[in-house]
Amino acid sequence: MSRPAVARRTRPGFTLIELLVVIAIIAILIGLLLPAVQKVRSAAARTTCQDNLHNISLAAHNFDSANGTLPPGNAIIAQSGLVWSSSKGSGVGTLAFLLPYMEQTAIQQQLPQAIFQLPTASSPSSTFWWSGTFNPAYQLSQSKIKSYQCPADPLSDGVPATGTWALLYTDGANYTMQGVYFSPPGPVSRANYASNAGTIGDAPDTFYGSLRGPYYPNSKTKMTDILDGTSNTIAFGETLARWDPGSGQQFMPAWMGGCNMATYWGLGTNNNGQGSWFQYSSAHDGVVIFGYCDGSVRAIKKGIATNVGSADWYAFQYAAGTKDGQTVNYSLIE
Repeated sequence: MSRPAVARRTRPGFTLIELLVVIAIIAILIGLLLPAVQKVRSAAARTTCQDNLHNISLAAHNFDSANGTLPPGNAIIAQSGLVWSSSKGSGVGTLAFLLPYMEQTAIQQQLPQAIFQLPTASSPSSTFWWSGTFNPAYQLSQSKIKSYQCPADPLSDGVPATGTWALLYTDGANYTMQGVYFSPPGPVSRANYASNAGTIGDAPDTFYGSLRGPYYPNSKTKMTDILDGTSNTIAFGETLARWDPGSGQQFMPAWMGGCNMATYWGLGTNNNGQGSWFQYSSAHDGVVIFGYCDGSVRAIKKGIATNVGSADWYAFQYAAGTKDGQTVNYSLIE
């Protein structure tokens, strides 16, 4: 007895047009999703940066409690004419002094402790931390310290550069700034936070002297010296500090030397990883984040004027100075 034939059912496939429609829908969904993911990442990076500045500012508090003064902006005395070859001191910056208070005691104990001695006018010229007898400090400067880095910074440790940012010095007598640049034999670990020198650092005249920040080369500022109040005075701020438009060269700020930044030149507007070496700057959209002497954190908008006399310039300088006696109009800078 023969069985009736069973018709086979064929499963229809996608047509080319249908496949193209599906691919287009997926592409649209990805395009909608990516900005949201990027926004979440940016917000997370900003939160981490705020936490870093909060912790660094509190570490300076603990340093003051233990030592009677805040750490210096840098352990160096520049000689007349800013001739660095005859300068005195190791060139070690604020962030290196804070290592034991940032849960980095293991690194601090391996460093030659002589590099933390502040120079005097009568002391002999010293070797900078990256060379000679202090060479172990250079080796340790390659250690990555995440709390000294903003995750929004697109530059990674060890990215080749033509030189390395060792420190920033503000010369109050001549109202100029000078950096120490050197070409390291290998990579260094970067820093994105600079201590606040005020408008022009340790200036000798009355006006700029009142706008002196808590940190400047060889400084020994006490918390009680901050007459404007710790909640009104900037302690640390963000910096990319690696672009010198004059020479077209890149410089990476190393946490061992740190940066001691002046506020006279305002805030840049870019966030593309090319911050001017003489300005506070960040990779965040629209703002640069600052930690204050009481441990609080505030965001200041980019684009603060660089010309003396504008209202936003004065507001920024008053936030940076320790004893100007002025009220900061934050509506102009936030």
